[in-house]
Amino acid sequence: MKRRDFIKSGIGSLTAVGSLLAAGREERKPDSPSLQAQDVSNVMVKVLGTAQDGGFPGFGCYCPNCLKARENPTLARLRACIALCDMKNRKTFFVDATPDIASQFDIIHSRMGYAPKERTSVLTSILLTHADLGNYTGLLFYGYEGLNATRVPVYCTPTFSRFMEDNYPWSDLIQYENILLNHIHPDEKLSLTPQMFITPLLVPYRDEYSDTIGMFIQGERRKLLYIPDIISWSVWERSIVEEVEKADIAILDGTYFSRDELRGSSLKKIEHPFITETMKLLGPVVESGKTEIYFSHLNHTNAALDPEGAALKEIKERGYNLASEGMEIAL
Repeated sequence: MKRRDFIKSGIGSLTAVGSLLAAGREERKPDSPSLQAQDVSNVMVKVLGTAQDGGFPGFGCYCPNCLKARENPTLARLRACIALCDMKNRKTFFVDATPDIASQFDIIHSRMGYAPKERTSVLTSILLTHADLGNYTGLLFYGYEGLNATRVPVYCTPTFSRFMEDNYPWSDLIQYENILLNHIHPDEKLSLTPQMFITPLLVPYRDEYSDTIGMFIQGERRKLLYIPDIISWSVWERSIVEEVEKADIAILDGTYFSRDELRGSSLKKIEHPFITETMKLLGPVVESGKTEIYFSHLNHTNAALDPEGAALKEIKERGYNLASEGMEIAL
């Protein structure tokens, strides 16, 4: 078997597995009445995944959380991703291309009401936040071994663009015009459609291959802040309190619930804020009722993944919540 045919066969199998997993799960609905679009809006954010890069359950992991998710597939979560949807113009933008892109592609195309024959012709654009496993490797499925797409618009920073242009296999996607790169710049507002705008924000992270961004997403009536990855709120040059107060809704990095999850040498590798620390920091914002705050990008070890556990109970009692697959947020 030739390399190209072998890879195509392998990717096809992975895509099929992902689709089956998605089909076996019910979408989770939002808990907050304010997220159920009481007011009609042409702009919507749909949550397509909330797990950290390794997925949930984790590949080859048999920790208590992953065991429960294997025994009960309704607990499983796709990797962190949201879709920005202009319902009037029928345009969609994925924020990140995860390894679960096939399942997430089907979910959003079904929600937008595209006919089956439209699914390969309608271009779902992609906004990339950074070059981690869970954020851009889904682009590979747009290559000739997968969808073999034509000129899918991909938005990223110039640093990220240079990395992909200089490195295989991303360079092949560019050379063969499977994707078309567009530059976005921190703090520069970008109109995606007449009703929908984003403003990228540079955030501190590991940045081995690219810089990292979060973003404000502005619709017709409301604004959402999305920051799924950051090292620490304290090292950011901005005040997370002030940035959250600018938004009606915030979906933030909730990778780990607390310091108790990881011990010993693992603590040195943690590069995310703890949910417990974030809740303490943003307590006054939640108490004011100004901004609703949700946590995403949950590591498989996160104690809040237990729906009956004390961690999730504490999160809700303090006025926060976890983002969940299927949430639809009218902006």
